[in-house]
Amino acid sequence: MKKNQKILLISQNSRYLINYRKDMYHVKEGHIDLSKIKKFGERINSSNGTEFVVIEPTFFDLIKKTKRGPQIILPKDAGTIISYSGIGAGSKVIDAGTGSGWMAAFLSRVVGSKGKVVTYEKSEQNYSVSNSNFKDLKLKNIKNKLGDVYSGIKEKNFDAIILDLAEPWKIPSIKQNVKTGGFIVCYLPQVSQIQEFTKFAESNNILIERIIEVSERPWTFDGRISRPKSQQIGHTAFLIFSRNL
Repeated sequence: MKKNQKILLISQNSRYLINYRKDMYHVKEGHIDLSKIKKFGERINSSNGTEFVVIEPTFFDLIKKTKRGPQIILPKDAGTIISYSGIGAGSKVIDAGTGSGWMAAFLSRVVGSKGKVVTYEKSEQNYSVSNSNFKDLKLKNIKNKLGDVYSGIKEKNFDAIILDLAEPWKIPSIKQNVKTGGFIVCYLPQVSQIQEFTKFAESNNILIERIIEVSERPWTFDGRISRPKSQQIGHTAFLIFSRNL
């Protein structure tokens, strides 16, 4: 186990994402002697007898701890975007409206070392937040750009473009940014935005394949009792999947 390596300590009721170091770590269950940890998969007890399992954190465990700026694209939407638009290893993707960088980060993991993600953000504050997050997550295939996409996007013939913007129909270069048959995906909270983009698509030879929204409904199971949790993730945005013809 290396110093400052991220580790996840999980018990039945608690989880702690920490940087490994050879000293005591204080938690509500007492303290844990981290120097006793040698590898992932081990079990260790806190001073009050609570058993923790030492786990290697997933990418989602890590991204949840990154800095937040504006509203993020949640996994329920990010996963749907990636699946329906056919983004995979080696894909080249433009992400317009970086925000805190969650969508770009998910894309980075999927396209891999042979792929490419170019992301645009016009807010200097959000640009700084996303840069910091990409560095913390050790993502090297993202090109983060500070700029206004309404003035045009330089990249041409990419496999897909993800638009988390108020008025994506106003991007002048959108037909050139995506290859023929490539996906133009919009993340739009309001019905009026869908109407505007639909009109734009019809007049610019862009085929809208589907318009959906994704809900996430967590459930709780306690013995023989099962029920949906009171807090649910409902409408965040409509997702428009369209192809450049």
